[in-house]
Amino acid sequence: MVQTQPGGGGVRTLTRAIARGDEAAFERFYHDWFETAYAMARTLTRRDESFCLDVVQDAMMKAARSMKPIDTHEQLTAWVRRVVHTTALDRLRADRRRLARERASPAHANTPSPLDERIEWVRAELGKLPPEERSLLSMRFGRSGALDTTAAAHGMTPGAAHGRIRRIIARMRDASGGGTP
Repeated sequence: MVQTQPGGGGVRTLTRAIARGDEAAFERFYHDWFETAYAMARTLTRRDESFCLDVVQDAMMKAARSMKPIDTHEQLTAWVRRVVHTTALDRLRADRRRLARERASPAHANTPSPLDERIEWVRAELGKLPPEERSLLSMRFGRSGALDTTAAAHGMTPGAAHGRIRRIIARMRDASGGGTP
């Protein structure tokens, strides 16, 4: 945190320098207040690290643009709290609006995602496999079975089962055009 000199001279000097555009002063402010601002963002939003880092980044940019000389450490703390708070609210509102637009968009509702398309492709390819190969893949991956359990259920050694599974997956990958199915 920023150490204040008697009478608040440290805070006033720092905030005045930031208001003038002094990059070194802002760098010191950023270093001194980052953790506090991040903790405030986490407490206010209860969101993940990425979201809170975005809030802090936006708040720090607002601080750089709108800093006015502040006299005391308490006033600076209140100001930082207000900036982080309003920035967090702005981010939360923007996020909520974006989600509402996505849900309301007819194109979004009717257009399958690339992942949905890949899942459908895999299902179709699995349907083309002989029953024993489909059973081998289903037992190994669909039921998260151990290799030795899968091999025993199909009357083969774990090494043989592993090799066969790899060949089946390689054929599917080749059928997809060389990419990952």
